[in-house]
Amino acid sequence: MPGRDINKEILINTIKSDYSNGTTKSVEILKRNYPELSQQKCESIIELINEAITSNEADKVSIVVTAPPSFAINARTTMSVVQSMISGAERNIIITGYSLSSYFSDLVDIIIDKSQHGVFVKFFVNDIDKQQGFDKLLRYKGRFLNMYNYKQSDDKMSALHAKVLSVDGYSTLITSANLSYHGQQGNIELGTKIDSKTVAKQIDDIFTKLIFSKVFVQL
Repeated sequence: MPGRDINKEILINTIKSDYSNGTTKSVEILKRNYPELSQQKCESIIELINEAITSNEADKVSIVVTAPPSFAINARTTMSVVQSMISGAERNIIITGYSLSSYFSDLVDIIIDKSQHGVFVKFFVNDIDKQQGFDKLLRYKGRFLNMYNYKQSDDKMSALHAKVLSVDGYSTLITSANLSYHGQQGNIELGTKIDSKTVAKQIDDIFTKLIFSKVFVQL
């Protein structure tokens, strides 16, 4: 009969890995050491352990900056954070675009490729009738690439001005930077990257409510 002396550190690290990669190796470890437990009970135990781990891990917040190349600061650049978040997305992406320039075209291609491989993308756009930069994304919209438009109301000055990127229900970037050359490289912009399931869920809930309230219209 298999032994019951589970290495706790290995089990916890495996649970974390499962959460990131969508695997179930930790359930297999538990089932192997406790064969009398059903598959469902093993999954429930792992889920409880995972919730305890994530609730005890403090949210991580860091400054993200766009600044002149000569400006030395101990912070990650906006472009590097945006690139790594989009390239690393495995399950879903929420992104807003007040404007979108050709400078962002390489990342547009990555977003399209992600959606074609099952990553669910929700892209929120400001008054898309005036935004030629979104033409390519519109050609590829579909089951996994949803586009939502904010059209000006009676108040002609109102706009989708939020710049947000949130991936995999965990990492969120809130910034002043647009998806343009000057937003990513040329201007002085500040933002924060927040690694938090709670914050990511709040972001998703906000935009979901805006969709249901018809503030945004799906294209």
